[in-house]
Amino acid sequence: MKRVVLLLLVGLAALPLAAQRNTQEEIAADIERTGGVHYLYPMDQPAPTKAPKGYKPFYVSHVGRHGARFALGGTVYEEILDVWNKAKEKGLLTTEGEQFYQDYVQLYPLLSRREGNLTRLGQQQHRYIAGQLYKNYPEVFKGNTHASAVSTVSHRVIVSMFSFLSELDNLDKDFTFDADYGYPYQYYLLPDVIDSGEERGGEAEQKFNRFRDNVLDLDAMLGRWFTKPGKLVRNKYRFCFDMHTMLSTLDNLGVTVPEHLYQLYTPEERYSLWRVNNFRDYQLLGLSPDTQNLRPKAMKALYEDFIEKAEEDWAGGVQLRLRFAHDSTLMPFMSLLGINGMNEVVENPFEVENYWRNYDVPMACNLQLIFFKSKKDPDILFQILLNGRETTLPLEMAAPGSFYRWEDFKSLATK
Repeated sequence: MKRVVLLLLVGLAALPLAAQRNTQEEIAADIERTGGVHYLYPMDQPAPTKAPKGYKPFYVSHVGRHGARFALGGTVYEEILDVWNKAKEKGLLTTEGEQFYQDYVQLYPLLSRREGNLTRLGQQQHRYIAGQLYKNYPEVFKGNTHASAVSTVSHRVIVSMFSFLSELDNLDKDFTFDADYGYPYQYYLLPDVIDSGEERGGEAEQKFNRFRDNVLDLDAMLGRWFTKPGKLVRNKYRFCFDMHTMLSTLDNLGVTVPEHLYQLYTPEERYSLWRVNNFRDYQLLGLSPDTQNLRPKAMKALYEDFIEKAEEDWAGGVQLRLRFAHDSTLMPFMSLLGINGMNEVVENPFEVENYWRNYDVPMACNLQLIFFKSKKDPDILFQILLNGRETTLPLEMAAPGSFYRWEDFKSLATK
């Protein structure tokens, strides 16, 4: 099946890189990657490669996700506790289930009614990212420096934005900014895309269900916790998924939690749950052959905003253009751009993980284009960083270190 989305950035440059990564090895090295979009931001960024001789940084264009948060879902923590309370009352807990129950009851007051809220760690992540930007590209901040920042209407995103800006304000005495949030920015930060029938049902859903049932042994998971799971859980997959979400967000809390909670699933089960969740995200947010790819298509508006704002900012005295949004912004946008080969179209659900990984969009994920200019060369270059690390576009590099020509980026929509 042919690629659907614009053929925006079709190219071969990212394909070898995608094939070089070994997902199983990456997860074995850090099992928390199975948390997918709940994975913590890697706060150990390497120093970026220096620009070609004569080039100096002068402008930053950025889009970032909010920082670490509690689990999503209106009452997911409460619903989990309700099932476990019933199991306790009816005497249906195994020995392992009893241990989890005691630990969860102890932790629950910290979680109660906090679904979706940004944690303090989430604020720290954005301060760290801002600090790294200031440290690595000091030329951008010489003299008077102005940032223009916008966010979606989400509270966790707004707080993330101001955490980022406040850190720069603390570091740079000549720093000023304007910041705003609201629905006028939603059309490119979080487009209101209505999923087609193909995305929520039909063959795509059947394909997902077949893959899920092939990969997961839900009865084995539930059987370790409850003596009679059928009397407690109606939707086995949803409950096991909610439990894994709860587990995956423990590190986001920034506090010490009972160690036994991390033993809720075996490493193999966590890997299997991630594979299913990753495939679901690919179907809805990647360039999947199973759906109409409405979300990646809608992110062309964000791509155009990068182009339109850049030269406008250069003329208007803006050194930083900052955008704050969500994982459901970054994943389809990265797929549209072909970041690290995420524009691959993969028919076989068992092969998706080799090309498309949702843990590449962790809490506080950000994509930065750092712009450079030279007095001797008319070409404007930009270095592209994903989570502070040099990444690739399906374009010819202008120089090692993920440096590309701005004119090439601007012309991608015509390819």
